[in-house]
Amino acid sequence: MPNHLNTLKVTNFINQSYGLDIPKTLKPLARSELEKFKKKYKITDWNIFFDKISLEKKDEQISELLEIFLIDHTKFFRNYIQFEILKEKVLPYLIGAQSNIDQVDLRIWSAGCSSGEEVFSLLVVLFEYFGEQYHSMICGVLATDISKTSLKKTELGVYRCSKITSDIRSRLESYVEFRKNETFRFHETLRNELTVRKFNLNTKTYPFKKKFHIIFCRNVLLYFNKEQREITQKKLILSLKEGGFIFLGDAENLDFTLLNLKKIGNGIYQKRVEFK
Repeated sequence: MPNHLNTLKVTNFINQSYGLDIPKTLKPLARSELEKFKKKYKITDWNIFFDKISLEKKDEQISELLEIFLIDHTKFFRNYIQFEILKEKVLPYLIGAQSNIDQVDLRIWSAGCSSGEEVFSLLVVLFEYFGEQYHSMICGVLATDISKTSLKKTELGVYRCSKITSDIRSRLESYVEFRKNETFRFHETLRNELTVRKFNLNTKTYPFKKKFHIIFCRNVLLYFNKEQREITQKKLILSLKEGGFIFLGDAENLDFTLLNLKKIGNGIYQKRVEFK
């Protein structure tokens, strides 16, 4: 069977099963990785393979397949202005709204955390803002992604020095150990603040018992088709506390009037408080 028909079968399966908007024409790197995947699992018929992994719930193989199409493009303090708004406006607002200042409760979710740069940028901002007070707070950062490879990178907290500019390096110096092999690793004190979990945003219902004060879901929704994007947006907002904030990517927008949100800045929305 011609390669383009095989590719079409794969993209159709992903689009229909996971609500992702994968282009029908793949870039050379993705085509090459897909061919490697096919050889690794000795696939002769994609339909038979899809039936098998769906029936047997082969999560690892599904994750490996999805990783071919999900671009891992991120960096520390990406969209710098959002992190400044987080530090200067969002955190002061959330702390000021708490009834018990001595025991601050702050729950944060990085949904689609990729390889962890966003999560550690978040933690650095929290440590900068709260200082020693952070350790007496009820504060947790949940990092989720569909990719096991990305989650392993996040848990490890090791990155190449070539990934950061000199100004970012200066900002991170108090929180990392620079190594001789041109890499650096975040200190255990930061890594211990993370809860890293594999999670698919297309899950029918989200399992969280408590709602979040802050949700970062940046440059994730753009991978979804229109229908799945709207469904996921609603589930994210349901997971957000009243008065809480959701951060999206620059190219992503929410219908904030229908979702009971107030736009704070580019890609930043606050869930309105309903007075009873």
